[in-house]
Amino acid sequence: MSNRRTRDHLTAERKRQAAADRRKRGIWIAVGVSVLVVALVVVFAVVQNSRTSTDVVDAALPALVDEQGGGMVFGDGATTLDVWLDFQCPNCKEFEAAYGEAISDAVANGDITLVIHSLSFLDEPLQNDSSSLAANAFGCSASAGEDKSLAFQQVVFDNQPAERVGVAAWSNEDLVTWGDEAGISGDEWQECVDDNAFAGWVEQVAASQVDAGVTGTPSVFVDGEAFSLEQDLTPVLAGTGQ
Repeated sequence: MSNRRTRDHLTAERKRQAAADRRKRGIWIAVGVSVLVVALVVVFAVVQNSRTSTDVVDAALPALVDEQGGGMVFGDGATTLDVWLDFQCPNCKEFEAAYGEAISDAVANGDITLVIHSLSFLDEPLQNDSSSLAANAFGCSASAGEDKSLAFQQVVFDNQPAERVGVAAWSNEDLVTWGDEAGISGDEWQECVDDNAFAGWVEQVAASQVDAGVTGTPSVFVDGEAFSLEQDLTPVLAGTGQ
């Protein structure tokens, strides 16, 4: 190859690389803006929930909840896994797809104590009440037992639609039907869902996320310590540590 052809080749390659670098910078700028917008929405929702929910002092609690404002407790293993989720959250659906079965197995095997805190902060930005309805129905499912309650959670995430502002993700009628798919049925189940029997508890959980330092979902804590979801959760579920 002649010197001129070599110089032309190098010049063209430098231009291609520069263009690729510009595209990468543009992508990361867009991602950064998107994350900032999401963070602002979450912070606003947390503040609003803390303002409107702290007056719920004594609420009816689901069968698997031990204290006012507490999460639903599954199993009694040595390691405690706290999971904060919102049923309308797409990332929570991905988390359930990745780890739901393994978490259920770890509970069944006695490896972990699972505490699920079902939040409702996405109701405000999405302009609906679907997160609150699902959180209440999740509370209602507790009376059917741990296995069916976890199965109900999975069914709701399986049926989670794409986020659309101003459009309900589901109705109480949908939630009752999905309970049937998880093996939950009967008049008591339907009445609990239709009457929003645990609405006060749902508000309490929304308020509790402030003190817990939760600003987004899914958030995971292992024995009280925040767990980065950039790491693999499998060793924790297997009882071999973080």
